[in-house]
Amino acid sequence: MCEGFMLCALAFVLLAAASHRFHRDAGATSPAQRRWLRGLGAALIVVALMRAGTAIDGERWVRLLVCASLAAVAVVLTLSVRAAAVLYPLRRLLTRRAATPVGREVEALVGACG
Repeated sequence: MCEGFMLCALAFVLLAAASHRFHRDAGATSPAQRRWLRGLGAALIVVALMRAGTAIDGERWVRLLVCASLAAVAVVLTLSVRAAAVLYPLRRLLTRRAATPVGREVEALVGACG
């Protein structure tokens, strides 16, 4: 159940990052990035369904719905309080600088430290 909760929560954060309200906070500026976020969120929900731990029957659906509803409530409450903090790791991932090699950043850090 904990694994399903975490997968659903991550899926809902990705789906929220693709929404009109939060896509700027998440750094998803292009429509292609938002489509990828929606696809990844949907894929995580499917993975949560497959990892529910029982045979495909009613109990698996009940477990998925319980995990998804608890995760949805937690994500909505967290986004309503601190949306920027929740979406910050995703923003760092989507807006990272590809032009600066790691070696230059290390050299600049070492030069600044002394």
